[in-house]
Amino acid sequence: MKPIHTIAALFALSILAQSCVKETQEMAEEVGLAPATCGTDGARLQATVGGASYCATAQVIATGGNGSVLVSGLDLTGGAVVVQFDDLAVGTHAITAAENGVMYMSMGSTYVVGPDQTGSITITEHNADTHRLKATFEATVMNTASGLLKSVSGNVDVIYTLQE
Repeated sequence: MKPIHTIAALFALSILAQSCVKETQEMAEEVGLAPATCGTDGARLQATVGGASYCATAQVIATGGNGSVLVSGLDLTGGAVVVQFDDLAVGTHAITAAENGVMYMSMGSTYVVGPDQTGSITITEHNADTHRLKATFEATVMNTASGLLKSVSGNVDVIYTLQE
């Protein structure tokens, strides 16, 4: 097969795979295996990544301790968004390579906040007694292997478990 035909075939297969994932998600919603909305109160992580909608439909895990919380969300395609909260005070906090953080993973590629990228986390509610955390976040993340940048913005509404 000529190289251009190989590239065209691979492109067609990737489009087909993406449409199958979308059809699978829609079918799961129709039969009640997956909710039509993103998560539930106390168990939600949703975002826009590079202009595309992301919802942690497969799993949301939130753990906290020593004044910080880590929220991880996994979608049905294996994509993941991770948000690190180093300060739980209500208000806006900077995201840098050294504090707070956002990471996005998809199809074997990892995107993180690098030394030249920044963002912010705005905590709108934190109840230390019930372990409820609500926040929005936005950042630019970078794939360190390729240098490709993606914008990530979203929100979390979680009840976290304490890890001592």
